[in-house]
Amino acid sequence: MSDDWDKTTEELRTQVFETLGRCVLNLQKYELGMKGFLSVLEMEGTPETWQTNLHKRQSHYSSKTLGQLIGDFTGSHISSESGNESESDIDDSLLPTDAVHFKTRYSIVAGGDDYQTLLDDLTYLVETRNELVHHFLQRFPLDDQDSCLQAIDHLETVEKMLKSHMERLQSWDQARVRGMSALKDFLHSPQFTAWIKFGFIPGEDIDWPSAGVVEELKRAESTLSKDGWTDLTLAIEAIKNRNPDLTPKAHGCVSWRNLLHTSGLFDIRRERGQGATSITFFRSR
Repeated sequence: MSDDWDKTTEELRTQVFETLGRCVLNLQKYELGMKGFLSVLEMEGTPETWQTNLHKRQSHYSSKTLGQLIGDFTGSHISSESGNESESDIDDSLLPTDAVHFKTRYSIVAGGDDYQTLLDDLTYLVETRNELVHHFLQRFPLDDQDSCLQAIDHLETVEKMLKSHMERLQSWDQARVRGMSALKDFLHSPQFTAWIKFGFIPGEDIDWPSAGVVEELKRAESTLSKDGWTDLTLAIEAIKNRNPDLTPKAHGCVSWRNLLHTSGLFDIRRERGQGATSITFFRSR
């Protein structure tokens, strides 16, 4: 700072203006980064509506101030380890029935003192921005060398703080990108393909009420049942026409009758048919 004392007040003012300009531009850079970051923290839709929904979120955040951006971020995407954060449930009745619907959400969990420190840091960032834009000359009149030197010292501290905030924002986004990459890999995996087809991942326990084959059996009931009972042979034929991959073997069962019994969701009865044949009927419990 000794070299600065050799400068005239006017030279110091010029240095203040240059440093202040850098700070304001870096604040705008951070604000733009936060807008982009918030736009992708929560995404929802079908493959057809995903991009449109992204554009809606980008438009939603495009006109928000830094204070509003930080408010949305801390209110919805930062939580402590206490588990008190709320998650909005998806209303299944509003989801399309003819397409796969996805929702991704990214949140930052900070435990203990780190949570409050993070909130305080972001609050101070907004306060610093407001002071630089609205109240800087009230604090630093720049009418003498001492005021200019204090302003320079303050602005250099602000520059370092902004650099730290930008690096942290970039690290958060890099973590999000890694998470999305892992999700993309899973969506292209055989396990996910099987889950879409069958409603469970091979090798894991089957949640029978949500299994695709149970949904198909109940759909067959709705169109083929007589007196509350459905001919299993007719149901199998209908299921094969709609989804040939839904087989007893795919569900670890040796037969359709075994599948009905294993699921625990259906009553089964057998009637003698013509000759030595028998007919199996089933109904939902």
